[in-house]
Order: sequence, then structure tokens, then C-alpha cells
Amino acid sequence: MAHYSDKMIGKILTIFIFLLVALNFFLNNSVVDKGRKLKDLQAQKGALESQLRELDNQIAQASSTNTIREEALKMGMVVGKLYPLPPVPVALAPRP
Repeated sequence: MAHYSDKMIGKILTIFIFLLVALNFFLNNSVVDKGRKLKDLQAQKGALESQLRELDNQIAQASSTNTIREEALKMGMVVGKLYPLPPVPVALAPRP
């Protein structure tokens, strides 16, 4: 019987070691894959942040008074003049 239990323990240890090696291989591949994905996401984040800064800069330039004035002149618009009207006397104001 002792010989049978030694063979059984050997088989169990062999299976256990095989499972540990397989698990180690799987976990290493998983970690490498996650690391690669993280690196790709960080690169994408950097590119998007750069694009955001560029768009913010374009918005700031397009919103400047000089740019708006130049575009309005290109469209044929002219500077308007304001003529304030004198207030209407209360007695002459229209009634609701």
C-alpha cells in the first residue's frame, strides 16, 4: 500500500506543479497584455490632451475681438453707430 500512496502523491504533485506553471504562464500573459493596454491608453491620453490644448488655443484665437472684427469686415459688415433717443415724456407714453 505504501508504494501505491507514493505513486499517488507523485501524480498529485506533478499535476499541482503543472497547474502552477500553467497559472503562472496565464497570469504573466495577462499582466503583459494589461501593461500593453495601459501604455496604449496613456499614449492616447497624451494625444487627446495635446489636441484639447490645440482646440482651446483655436477657440481663444477665434473669440478675440480682433478676429471677430476682421471676419465681420470680410463679410461686408461695417461698424454701427448708436444714436440715443431722448426719453419719451410719461404723459405721451402709450397706455397698455
